[in-house]
Amino acid sequence: MGMERVLLLFDESRPFWTEELIELAGEDPTAAVSLEKEGYLENLEGGFCLTARGREAFLRWAAESYLESLPGGKPDDPGLEGLKLKTALLFERGFKGFQGTKKVTLSPGLEYFPRVPMVETFSLTGGAIAWDLLEHPGVVKMLSSFPRGRDSGGESLTELEGRVDGLGLERVPWSPHVLCLNQCDYAYYWRSRADTDRWGLLNTDRLFLNIVRDPRSFGLGEAASDITAFSLFLLDNRHVYLPGRFDIDVHQQNSFSWWFWATRTEEEARELARRLRHAGRGLVAPAEPADAWTISLEALGAVSRKADSFYEFVDDLAIPVTRERSGV
Repeated sequence: MGMERVLLLFDESRPFWTEELIELAGEDPTAAVSLEKEGYLENLEGGFCLTARGREAFLRWAAESYLESLPGGKPDDPGLEGLKLKTALLFERGFKGFQGTKKVTLSPGLEYFPRVPMVETFSLTGGAIAWDLLEHPGVVKMLSSFPRGRDSGGESLTELEGRVDGLGLERVPWSPHVLCLNQCDYAYYWRSRADTDRWGLLNTDRLFLNIVRDPRSFGLGEAASDITAFSLFLLDNRHVYLPGRFDIDVHQQNSFSWWFWATRTEEEARELARRLRHAGRGLVAPAEPADAWTISLEALGAVSRKADSFYEFVDDLAIPVTRERSGV
């Protein structure tokens, strides 16, 4: 059973594992060595991925376990996959999720619209950023066609998607490296549903994260490009899918949407936050209400006590970029 459990870790969203990551997930890393010897796994840049034989066994064992998971392929960038997975596993163990639920997803298959060339979304002058995103004709068309304050009762997801396509708003696939959804006090919210909630974001706090592998070459332009995609995704949900219900939940509590950049070391996270902080709240202006932070795998890995809540977790470990202080 131990070998089966380890092999089933290698699904399509987590195709690359190292012995360290397998142990972090609570499984026996020596099982991976045995699976490699038997031809189910192959060694890849210090870790493992499935072989053709391993993918066949994955499908068979997943079916026997009533799992709908699909096997992972050979990743193009094992190093990035390893960093994403380590971040997700550390988030999983980092906080409890107070009387609620949490879901951590690697590279979720999201999308936003409309397509806007990055050169038309912002301009940089020194350490300042000027946004043109909300004035772009495609964005103006979307915002005017789907007023944020409209009565959305009776709308269906199929109807909304048809209207979006009818406007010619080109869709752009988007996959942040990690998405963490948190919902406190689940008992008070589980009955609340919306047919138009395409991405399952109603009544949740959302944490979107990208890995920064080389912080020294990551500047305001790269950060603004990330925030452009983030902003368009939030605008779509605020105006199209969940108008009036995206930033405030059904019990009139704030629902947070936060962006994170993750680095390997704490020194890198602090230096990156220091440089990006010069832009102030202007960095997230088109995404408002929103905030941006940095966080390090070093700090995540050093946690010895699981935080009681999402908010305590962020307050303890994250470094604010767009806030004066770290308190949430």
